[in-house]
Amino acid sequence: MEGFDETYPRKRTVNSKKKRQNAKPDWLVGISSAQLTLAVIGIALLLLISKASPAGFNELRTRFNAIMSNDMSVSQVVNAVKNLIPDISPAEEETSLPSGGEDVALYEATENVCFAPIETTVDICLPVDGEFTSRFGYRTHPITGKFGIHNGLDIAVPEGTKISAAFNGIVEEVGCNNVRGNYILVAHGGETKTLYMHCSEIIAPEGAVVRQGEIIALVGNTGWSTGAHLHFSIIIGGKYCNPEWLLNDL
Repeated sequence: MEGFDETYPRKRTVNSKKKRQNAKPDWLVGISSAQLTLAVIGIALLLLISKASPAGFNELRTRFNAIMSNDMSVSQVVNAVKNLIPDISPAEEETSLPSGGEDVALYEATENVCFAPIETTVDICLPVDGEFTSRFGYRTHPITGKFGIHNGLDIAVPEGTKISAAFNGIVEEVGCNNVRGNYILVAHGGETKTLYMHCSEIIAPEGAVVRQGEIIALVGNTGWSTGAHLHFSIIIGGKYCNPEWLLNDL
């Protein structure tokens, strides 16, 4: 047993510890490399977007800044993310779908807009049957170019198409201005109202009692509008709500 090196086991243990210690930086290097790769890909995509469509890139940046600078509920964030990526197709950038109307500024959203689901005990009557060209939610206004919240649903149909009342009610207001064009507001009780904008002609007079499905106006292209369509809004308790919550079963 003479000459036996008692330090051998300790040396082997020390070497094993060193190997384990040297392995830790390898994991860190791997993670750092992955993060760097993702960052490079992200920057490359942003550059491609900015080159392919400068307008689309500026809109994306504007929307991102708007989302980051406002207090939002979870549902509002989800809606914002869904509409975050703008359409950057050059061919579609040149296409102007019939839309327009009035938008709610982001700083007014808390007071004037509700993203929560809504229900009704009475089935809704779709005012006109056409293509949805601009939905309720975040968007860049097609005329002003400002980022805000579209407070209704734009439905494209030929000019002169008959507009039906969504529910039974009383015509509360009939008017005309530069933004809404010719419009009609119908009250349905329970703080619920419906608004119909950009009409070519108003048929139901103020104070008239109307039944669901009754013709109250004709589709037009008046006010801030890029083509013949109906801007349809539902207002509950003073807040604009998404009409599509009531259209899913139609």
